[in-house]
Amino acid sequence: MLRGRAAIVVGTYRIFFVSDLHGSEVCFRKFINSADAYHPDLLIYGGDILGKILVPIFEEGRGSYHWYPNGEKKIRFPPDDLPEVERQIADQGRYTMTVTPDGWNELRNTPGKLEAMTLELGRDRVRAWLKLIGERLKPKGVSVVINVGNDDTDDVLELLRAEGPSNILVPDGDVVHAGPYEIFGCGYANMTPWHCARDLEEADLQKVLDRTVGRIGNPKHTILDIHAPPLGTGLDLAPQLDAHLKPKTVGGQILLEHVGSSSVRRVVEDVQPVLGLFGHIHESKAMDAIGQTPIVNPGSTYFSGHLQGVLLDLRGGELASHLFVTG
Repeated sequence: MLRGRAAIVVGTYRIFFVSDLHGSEVCFRKFINSADAYHPDLLIYGGDILGKILVPIFEEGRGSYHWYPNGEKKIRFPPDDLPEVERQIADQGRYTMTVTPDGWNELRNTPGKLEAMTLELGRDRVRAWLKLIGERLKPKGVSVVINVGNDDTDDVLELLRAEGPSNILVPDGDVVHAGPYEIFGCGYANMTPWHCARDLEEADLQKVLDRTVGRIGNPKHTILDIHAPPLGTGLDLAPQLDAHLKPKTVGGQILLEHVGSSSVRRVVEDVQPVLGLFGHIHESKAMDAIGQTPIVNPGSTYFSGHLQGVLLDLRGGELASHLFVTG
């Protein structure tokens, strides 16, 4: 049974950690509601805030609309159903716009315009989430650490820092303080086949990490919040991809490989912090260890609307317990 705040052992510092929600409205609201459900001292979001897809909802005239769920069969619906359709799409982490077919074709065929519109809608959702954090969590005295990920853009990082309420901490490229702990943050990742906004070659990622690691005080009171997981652990197993970026299979089974970062692993080995928090690889939900440091990836199934997270109780400079939760 999950304990209430009053039942938590004296001296315990509780963290609820999630990652890779990619714009999912329902998952983010569940993240906010976890303050009441699990009574954490600190909420941590491990990066990849933005969604990736803009879904057109087509205006037909005469007061009706249609759309193509997952690019499949056309679904028509009346105006009264528009808010519900938009909600369903937002819960999957996608963005919507109502548009005529001609307007959509113009948007798609104008270089850079579709990407700019998707990013604008993404920023609007981040602003709404920041407002929610201020309204719902600030009065409770709950702080939120929000890191960026490799799919997030630099202007989203700037938005977090410029417009976030006072109970938000943004650790990317820095060491921030939360309760008795230091949070070391890095929202970059080693290079992926998709060459995302914050992907770096290993040598460059190592330089980014080295610039910040010198700010760490006591490793026994330091938590690493790094988006990319360390190489060669239970946290970084992803499908092997062919030349067309499709998963390789043998006998119907998907082949897996380690895709984490050697630079990140080196930091964990050298620093040996009290805890390492990682995300990025949605399929690789796991708890593991490097040396004396426990490391965790909560995984992500954001598209289904299910929030995956992990409760972490720290006590006396070590991880006392952990519990994976899905809701």
